[in-house]
Amino acid sequence: MPKNTKSSASSGTRKKNARKAAVGVPLPDVPIVAKQKKQKGQKKEPRKKVYIPPSKPAPPQPDPLDTLGLIHRLPPELVIILRSLGKKDPVTKGRALEEFQSKWIDESSRQGDESVECDALVTMLPVWFHRVPVFFTHPVRRIRLLAAALHFAYLRIPAVRDAATFFLRETATSEQIKALMGTWCMLAHDVDRQVSLQGQKSWSSITSPGVDGEALVNFEMLTSIMEFLQRTLLDPPEVYLYLNPAAPVAAPTPGIKKPGGRFIPAAPREELESNKADEESELDRNARLRFGALSAFRWLFDARLASKITSLDDLSGLLSNPLFWTSLCCSEHAPWIPDPEIHGLGHGQPQVRQAAWALLSVLLQRYKGAIESFIPILSVVLLRSAWVETDSGVRNSLFQPVLMFLKGKPNLIVLASNVANFFVPEFPNAWILEGAYDEDKHEDGDDSDSGSEELETKSSSTRKEPSSEAYREFLQFLELGCAGSPIDGYPMVLVVLSTIPSSVIAASSRTGMPLDDFFTSFWAAIDGRALSSLERKVPSASFLSSLLECLVFFLRRLLSGSQDHEALSGSVSDGLVPSSRRLQDVADELVRSQFTRIWEELKARRLRTDENDVGKLIASSLLSLHRMNIDLFTTAWDTVSSAILSQEDESLSLIPTVLRTFVDTFETKDFPAEVTRTLISKYMQETVGKCETVLASDATSAGISKNIGVVITLMETFGSHLFQHTDFAVRMDNMFVNNALRILQASPHAISAFMSRRNDEDLCVELWRVLLVDVSQQIDMLWSLLDVIGADICPKYLRPVDGELDGVIEHLFIEVLNEDVSTSRSDLVKRLIQAQNFFLSENGQDILFQTLVSSLSSTVDDILYTTNAPFTGLATLIEFTRIMLSKNYELTSDSLASVLPNVFIAGYLLSVTFPALETPIIDTARGVWNLWVSKADIGLQGVLSGIIKEKLKELLQDCSTYTRPEDILTLSGHKPKGIDITPLADVFPTPGKFDTMINLLPSDPPDSSLAFIESIIPAIPEFENPTISGLEFDSRGYSPYIRVTSALLAYLGDNRSIAKENMWALRHILILGQYVNDALRVPATPSGLFGSDVSRSELRRLLGKVHQLSTYLLSTGDDGLHSQVVSACTSTRATTSSDALVSFVVDVVNHAKRHDTVRDTLVLRSVLKQLFASASKTDSDQWLNLARRLEKTAPQTTVAILASITEFAPEPLRMDRYRNEIASDILGVPASRANTTGVVLLRRLAATAPDSESDVVFLPQQRAINVVKTCQAWISSDEDIDEDVESMMPLLFIYLSPILQNVVGNHWEFIFDVVENNLENCSFADSATLTMLGRSLRLILAVQDLVLTNKPLRASWDGRKESILALVKNLVSTKLDNADRSEPRSLCRELALAVIQGLPDALLNEKTLPEMCHLLTDPSYEVQRMGYNLLHKAARKRTEYFVIESAVDTEDIVNAELPAELLAILQSNLTSAEGFHDSESDNFEIDLSELYKVSGYLLAWMIMFDLFIDASIKVRSQYFNRMRSLGIIGDFFVPNVFDVLGLFSGKKKAFKLDIWAVDDFFIDHFEPDSVLGLRLLAAHIYHRALLTVPALIRAWISDCSDRQLLSRVVDYTASYFSPGIIRAELAQVRQADPSSELHTTENLVIKVSPSAGEVTASYTVDDQVLELSLRLPNDWPLHRLDIRDTKMVGVSEDRWRAWVLGVQQIVWQQNGRIVDGLTLFTKNVTLHFAGQVECAICYSIISVIDSSLPQKPCKTCKNRFHASCLYKWFKSSHSSSCPLCRSDIL
Repeated sequence: MPKNTKSSASSGTRKKNARKAAVGVPLPDVPIVAKQKKQKGQKKEPRKKVYIPPSKPAPPQPDPLDTLGLIHRLPPELVIILRSLGKKDPVTKGRALEEFQSKWIDESSRQGDESVECDALVTMLPVWFHRVPVFFTHPVRRIRLLAAALHFAYLRIPAVRDAATFFLRETATSEQIKALMGTWCMLAHDVDRQVSLQGQKSWSSITSPGVDGEALVNFEMLTSIMEFLQRTLLDPPEVYLYLNPAAPVAAPTPGIKKPGGRFIPAAPREELESNKADEESELDRNARLRFGALSAFRWLFDARLASKITSLDDLSGLLSNPLFWTSLCCSEHAPWIPDPEIHGLGHGQPQVRQAAWALLSVLLQRYKGAIESFIPILSVVLLRSAWVETDSGVRNSLFQPVLMFLKGKPNLIVLASNVANFFVPEFPNAWILEGAYDEDKHEDGDDSDSGSEELETKSSSTRKEPSSEAYREFLQFLELGCAGSPIDGYPMVLVVLSTIPSSVIAASSRTGMPLDDFFTSFWAAIDGRALSSLERKVPSASFLSSLLECLVFFLRRLLSGSQDHEALSGSVSDGLVPSSRRLQDVADELVRSQFTRIWEELKARRLRTDENDVGKLIASSLLSLHRMNIDLFTTAWDTVSSAILSQEDESLSLIPTVLRTFVDTFETKDFPAEVTRTLISKYMQETVGKCETVLASDATSAGISKNIGVVITLMETFGSHLFQHTDFAVRMDNMFVNNALRILQASPHAISAFMSRRNDEDLCVELWRVLLVDVSQQIDMLWSLLDVIGADICPKYLRPVDGELDGVIEHLFIEVLNEDVSTSRSDLVKRLIQAQNFFLSENGQDILFQTLVSSLSSTVDDILYTTNAPFTGLATLIEFTRIMLSKNYELTSDSLASVLPNVFIAGYLLSVTFPALETPIIDTARGVWNLWVSKADIGLQGVLSGIIKEKLKELLQDCSTYTRPEDILTLSGHKPKGIDITPLADVFPTPGKFDTMINLLPSDPPDSSLAFIESIIPAIPEFENPTISGLEFDSRGYSPYIRVTSALLAYLGDNRSIAKENMWALRHILILGQYVNDALRVPATPSGLFGSDVSRSELRRLLGKVHQLSTYLLSTGDDGLHSQVVSACTSTRATTSSDALVSFVVDVVNHAKRHDTVRDTLVLRSVLKQLFASASKTDSDQWLNLARRLEKTAPQTTVAILASITEFAPEPLRMDRYRNEIASDILGVPASRANTTGVVLLRRLAATAPDSESDVVFLPQQRAINVVKTCQAWISSDEDIDEDVESMMPLLFIYLSPILQNVVGNHWEFIFDVVENNLENCSFADSATLTMLGRSLRLILAVQDLVLTNKPLRASWDGRKESILALVKNLVSTKLDNADRSEPRSLCRELALAVIQGLPDALLNEKTLPEMCHLLTDPSYEVQRMGYNLLHKAARKRTEYFVIESAVDTEDIVNAELPAELLAILQSNLTSAEGFHDSESDNFEIDLSELYKVSGYLLAWMIMFDLFIDASIKVRSQYFNRMRSLGIIGDFFVPNVFDVLGLFSGKKKAFKLDIWAVDDFFIDHFEPDSVLGLRLLAAHIYHRALLTVPALIRAWISDCSDRQLLSRVVDYTASYFSPGIIRAELAQVRQADPSSELHTTENLVIKVSPSAGEVTASYTVDDQVLELSLRLPNDWPLHRLDIRDTKMVGVSEDRWRAWVLGVQQIVWQQNGRIVDGLTLFTKNVTLHFAGQVECAICYSIISVIDSSLPQKPCKTCKNRFHASCLYKWFKSSHSSSCPLCRSDIL
């Protein structure tokens, strides 16, 4: 049989293949043949299937780089880029484009047309044009954007542009032009906005006319572009495949055949990652290409018109193709294509549909005459697509083309009731053509419009119109509220409706009642809540307007008399012939039903429209009905009036607003206006009558409010016109006056509405008086009365008559000021003050203002002087002040002067003093001040300025206020408006006042120990005037003088030019520095000038500022300053100098001479220290002469000058002679005058002693010996020598000892006797002896230095050394009960520790450590450091003692105890460690004393771990057990140390140790002044804890319940500590002691693997290896080590397990090292094979407790036990029996 030629392909497949085959070929003109009409009952013939072969894929286009030989002509770098452009990977393409842009195009633009780059770019043009279509259509947006920008820059090069023009005109083939120009045009209309803008630049440059006036794009090129766009529209996959041809598919790899016959196919090749880079789906890619093509078509049509091509014949195949028009439809299957296998082009792609509608709009606008032949298909696709569109953006684009197609130009559309008369339909048969459209006719591409021609030939009276699906979809469009676009959709409903023939409307009705169907669909939007949105008024107004327009439109059609429109009545469908009466009845019923429905929806608030719009729309419709048919108007008016008079609507303003609109709309003399007036009159009378009835009854306020609301709306709507009716006005007046309070309760708005519109002043004043009287009895009604005024529509003439509310409001005002009421009552008073003219008489307003002034003054004072005073009352008062002053209230100057200073303080001072003060209060207060000070005259401004300055001066000196002096200075710096504050003249005391204040303060140091630091201070036990009592302190602990002087320092420090002009202030600033220095040095000794809570950091900052300012002011002297000062001081006449610095120095010297106090001499010393920096020897001689002249009158001043010369100035020429004179005078002083003359001479001689490092010789040797002998004679006499003399001797001996070191005699014995005597009589606890003690310790240190190089002196010293050092050791060992900080005491301790640093071993024992632990708590770090060095030795000495004692202890009575004193230090919490993290910021500073507390605590832990050094297992175990029993690690070590490291606070970052090594720490280089040093020390201590007591750390880890903290600690340890510890463990194993078992055991081999952290011990027995491996975890020692018994030979499992358990126990529980565990294992193995019996309890030979052998036998069973194992057995079993045989062992 012959083969069947019928194709098996489906219809969709055949059409798809046919489209592909037709790509690139212009669509043929298909002749339109009229389709024969089917006979009734005739079946449809089956379609013949024809095979259509699929099109072959386009072959890959040759690369011009190869075919044209350009690869040999272009630079290699460019060839590489061009090759990369051909890659498929988008990343590679992007980088190649960027490189091409930067290295070639940009470089060519810079080099010019003659460059090599430009020549290369011209040569490579064919390659670029070959590649660029792929870039223009690439799925990656970045590639398209880069290509568009690069293409534009490329063509801007003139040579390239010329070459491109030549290529396109002369060289390029048609296929190249199609691909290049088509994709280029699509790029200019890309879906991405930025890509499109970039593409437009190059496209517009190539399509615009050139220099020759001829455009590049001609007719042939337009044709090529058009063909490419058609192909892209209909088959984008084929176009994409054409531009991106698939790579040749390689032959499949042959499979492998196994010998058994089974065939194994080859594994499939993995897809390249570059092929997966394109994440764009095929559907999105097709939509993007179609969008570009449709948008490009719009440009194409404009270009055709520019070329005067108005015909569309060459596009008829496309425009008549139903498939093309599916781009308008949102449905998956377009209704005009019956084949279900053909999917619409616009389905799921709103951008494609939007572009298609825009294209259709262009066609309708510019090719109106050329689209006549496409009307049938356009009628169907347009009407069937418009009403079902789901996307709002597309709907906004389709309305314009739809209206243009149906009615004409859109700008002729007006929303009038007769809108249809303004339009001539463009295509009148569109709806008929749509209804008559036959899908089968177009299934095979038959686009003939013979059906339309047939329709035109038939008579409309004889045919039956087909129903229209488009109309039904239009009704669904209305049911959905214009498909969600009511604002744009409803205005076009009438326009569309006017184009629909009545016959189509009637034929499409499913119920036979077309009008009912239409309006039912219209109202369905309301029933279905389609218009429910946040803003419903505008859509509802559009709905109502369109509804009324359609109603009028249908009424006109019904009553037009045309037979075509009679079908709307439904009569034709019933077989009845409609009469005019029937049509009128239908019209009346339609009007009645629709107006009734409208009012019902308005009343129920389902149709929410602006009431004015409702009135205008209804009035406009009524007018239209009146002009059309009076009967219809009457029907509508009766319906509306009945609804109005029923008064059942929920909206009170609807009816009055509608009535008012009727009045404004209807002509005055027309019938509608007449019936409107009648309706208004009836409505007003009924409304007032209802109100009167309700007020006369016992109705509630809610009932009254509901009825009175209608009256309010009437008054607001009609205004004062209502009262023109006399009867109505009288009824209203009586109702309001007689029922004023009830109406006020129900609706205050009614009162305000009545008064504002009732133009009768007497009546309104009477009503207001009635209201005030009634409200005075009911205070709660004030809110309602305020609401009446708050409406701001009441007459301004309303006033109280007799002060009806004065007492009530005054009482409320006082309650609010006392804060005894709620916030609502405060708001009530505020509103009353705002409207006080309506409620208060003039007298009441005056009383209220005075109350406000007094309250504001007291509140401001409370805030300034009271702790934690609230600001709430101030806010209320400031707001009340603003309100009162902002009103037109006549205030006198006295009134303003009473209130404005406090407002100024609140606005400018309190804001600085209290940063927490709310900004609104500050802004309000400053606003009031600025407003009124600008209004005040000069006199008032002066008064206000004086009051404020006096207040500020008072606050500056007042310590009871919370305002700091710096706050006042800050205020002056803000330059407030209306007042000029000069602090030095206006705020600070005068110089005389400063002198008076300083004369009342103590002039002596607060503590005699300060003489040890300042040598010019007399070393007497107690001063006469050291302190002062009874002074008041401010919040910082400053007394008045300190407070004022610190403010002066701050001001002059910021204004140094002013400081130079006021040098008198420097003396007080230096005195301030002296007082501050004393407070810092001896804070425990009160001077009376500072409070106990004064901040040390503040004092240090204050002292630094004193040094800065004094250095600046004293460094400006000239060369003649010293001579001028000395001359002025020695002159008997008072002299003045023009130099401010000279006058100041003279004044300081005169003060010192006059009073000769320690304070004044210290000030003089501070001044001379700065001045002597530039002094010469001549100047020093002059000052020496001055000192000699003051010897008798001012001895203290003399010592100060001498000490300053010696220390700071060059050595005077006559100083040597002067020293010898003093020494000679000392020799002549008998013992009886040693306490008077002698001590003075000693101080004077010591003051002249030169520095020990200088070349100046203090005294001749013999004279020095004589001075010592004189002192010896004084001591050996019977006279009582005072302590100050004994204190001066060591100081003098310090300077004399280098002179006397080589002189043999008993003077050294005398010196040592003096030292011993002083050491015996002194103590650290007695501050009065600290000066003597410190000088004696310095003398000892000097002797220790001398004996290093002097053998005779060393012999003398060795004889007295031990006794002197023992005395010093006893002093150091003494713990002070008073731990207060004292710099002299700390210095003495430092000296004492320095003396005993080399303490002999004979003076160190096991008790030294507990005796000296208190040194770690000293406030001085130097004491802590030197104390640690001593305690480190003591700790090792203590451990050595316990090791020896425990080794010889046979009765187990020796217990290695931890010192209780050390434990007391360790069992404390560090509160200051919490601030370490905040100290990282610049504004945070930690007190040094707090840092020193932390350093002492950390050093105590260092001592604790030092105790474990060289400790035996037994001693270490006892230490460990004691620490475990106390819980000291978990309770104190971990919280404190981890807090320093930042591990204990989850919000802070832990301290990073990346660059630091924690295994070593050098105390001598430790800097405790920084947080960094403390953290590093804490890290080292944690490292030592992990090495020393890891079991305790692990115990804390196991007990920790905070998983987050645990994770932080483990990670921190594993990162910074475990690697070093593991290395140390392995190094200790690798480098074990040669005498240990690990080295001496013959058959043992130890292997260490540092990379794996593993140690393996192998023991060989008869060629058999017994092996044990230990692996350290990464976070060792926090987690257990892994012990693996890799080889177990010749040992039972129980015994082996006991050995392993012993290793684990000694390493894990006994804090042993890996070496200890391996040593235990080695001993057990060695002794086991040597025949040693193991313990029957622990199955181990070596005890893990004390490393002993089992030596305790049982007499019965002969088994041996460890003593420690038996002890544990006895303790746990509570018996002394053998654990095996149960016989008694003891």
